[in-house]
Amino acid sequence: MEILAKLEGLENLFNEKFETNGKDHQAILEQVKKNNSRTSKLECWQNRLIGGLIVSNIIILPVLFMVAKNWLGK
Repeated sequence: MEILAKLEGLENLFNEKFETNGKDHQAILEQVKKNNSRTSKLECWQNRLIGGLIVSNIIILPVLFMVAKNWLGK
């Protein structure tokens, strides 16, 4: 009988811990969703900035250098 009582106490303890753990996981999941949204927005801005730098380095800067060379050369 003592063993059954101890096992029942352990079962209750495990159930209580799992319930607490489940609540904690829900709170963590909510925070992760918020952080993922912010991270996605930051990555989008980063990609736009990198794209703008690529365009300026490949297209705009060479044209400006050619115009400056022609203007200073005359």
